[in-house]
Amino acid sequence: MKEHMDAILFDMGGTLRSTNKRLREVKKEKIHEMIVLLGSDFNKVEFIKLLKKRARAYKNWAKKTLLELNEVELWRRWMLPDWPSDKVSRHALQLSQLWRDATVKHIVFPETQETVLALFRRGYRLGLVSNTTSSIEVPRLLEELGIAGCFEAVILSCVVGIRKPDPSILLMAVERMGVRPERCAYIGDQPCQDVAPARKAGFARTVILRDHQKPPSLPQDAELIPDNTIDNLKELLELFPARSKVKGKRLEADGPVYEASLSTMWAKSNFPMLGDFFLAAGRLGFPKIELNHQVDSGMLGSVNLDKYEISSLHEPCPADIPVETLKKRDWMISSLDEDCRQQGMAAIKRSIDLAGALSVRTVVVHAGHVSLELILEKKLCHLFNVGLTNTVEYQETKSFMLERRLKLSGPCLEAVGKSLKELLKYASRVGVHLGLENRYHYFDIPTQDEMSALLALAEPDRLGFIYDVGHATVMDRLGFFPNEMWLKRFGGRILGVHLHDVIGISDHYSPGLGDVDFRMVAGYLPQGAFRTIEVMSFTTPEQIKTGLNKLVDTGCVNLIL
Repeated sequence: MKEHMDAILFDMGGTLRSTNKRLREVKKEKIHEMIVLLGSDFNKVEFIKLLKKRARAYKNWAKKTLLELNEVELWRRWMLPDWPSDKVSRHALQLSQLWRDATVKHIVFPETQETVLALFRRGYRLGLVSNTTSSIEVPRLLEELGIAGCFEAVILSCVVGIRKPDPSILLMAVERMGVRPERCAYIGDQPCQDVAPARKAGFARTVILRDHQKPPSLPQDAELIPDNTIDNLKELLELFPARSKVKGKRLEADGPVYEASLSTMWAKSNFPMLGDFFLAAGRLGFPKIELNHQVDSGMLGSVNLDKYEISSLHEPCPADIPVETLKKRDWMISSLDEDCRQQGMAAIKRSIDLAGALSVRTVVVHAGHVSLELILEKKLCHLFNVGLTNTVEYQETKSFMLERRLKLSGPCLEAVGKSLKELLKYASRVGVHLGLENRYHYFDIPTQDEMSALLALAEPDRLGFIYDVGHATVMDRLGFFPNEMWLKRFGGRILGVHLHDVIGISDHYSPGLGDVDFRMVAGYLPQGAFRTIEVMSFTTPEQIKTGLNKLVDTGCVNLIL
């Protein structure tokens, strides 16, 4: 048995899932949807014959050239070259998926999720390399299985433009993962498509999953004979023993370690258990974690938190009462109803209690809002997105929002001040600091002037500022508060920062995917302030690693080693 394996890469079709032919009725239904989408009255039977013929021609070309086209080029050049190009391009993704759904039904092997998770938990770095004409199918499937976060690299032929058995597609994967081919294994189902390129790429081991519907046979060419042949994915657990090692209070990283935390925001839908998120964070180079307001007591109870370093805690955590419920019931520290305000206080106190129990220094606090009426803000955002910021309608909407907020803010701000005084006293018992975060919505508290007034309630060692770069950028772009002014006015009170990128007025993208000026931000950040990467669950591990390097290059984050 070959040892010292660091990474295991998988094929998809025939390896993690199988295919069955579609029933004729289902095929006709999908074809009908395609015809309607194209605005045509094409005969279904003739349309199926046409697409089958063209699909075969494309497949032969792709096998010969070892090239793969993306959906737009596939449908423009091969499948529907005689149809209006703009219409085909506009609907290419839908056409491609409808055609795939019309021809085959994909069935995930029942042992796929269990096996992948077991290998991930044993310490193996995972990747996926697949020949496919769909850029969305594999990512969607991994998310549905709750294992998307386990794969550091997902390389699809229609995205990168080359296909197996070209070994360069496998080398592309290991390069992105930062592992050496000679410490990798590749798991597939076809010797020619999987064993051959893996051997040429220098992989240490190849494993073939036999197709039960075909009689077993060994290739004549010795180069195509795999190191191992299995009948069920679970047999991989016999071939690859545990390799995880815990170092200190975190899993040993597989590369650089960064002076940053990863928010549990990324855990949602990427992992079935919160503990798996902690493992992935460690391997990505995060020595610490921020527990955010999507984590409930059940999730926390599934992890031995004593094994990990928690940099900060974002209330309400535990989120046994979800944030949306708190807002809907007005259980906020800004509420003018005393019973509701007390409920909001109770949620934050539970977070302070948890922080104290975990020896976490800072709790990130949302200071409530002056109104939950988002109709005006949605209108303003719509005008922004369609490029109408210089119109009278935009300016009038913005002016009305300014007037509305000014009218409503006084009593709410007074309630927040009262609440913070009580919370600061409560937090002082367990040595916890409170950090007020700048917010994404205009009617949320605080504005910049409100932040100044609230921070004056306590000394910096008890109450500070949490700078969220995405929230600040969005508010700046909508024309409310200059982004850099948050840093100029409150840079000396920063306890921590939430780092993520912004595209337009949508935030929580991995740094580098948008256009935030992180170099400007870096110039204001205090040395001791924690840095938390706060990205949405759709972010890939590869994007997170690229984002970390972006933050290092711009000076926002330091390398530890």
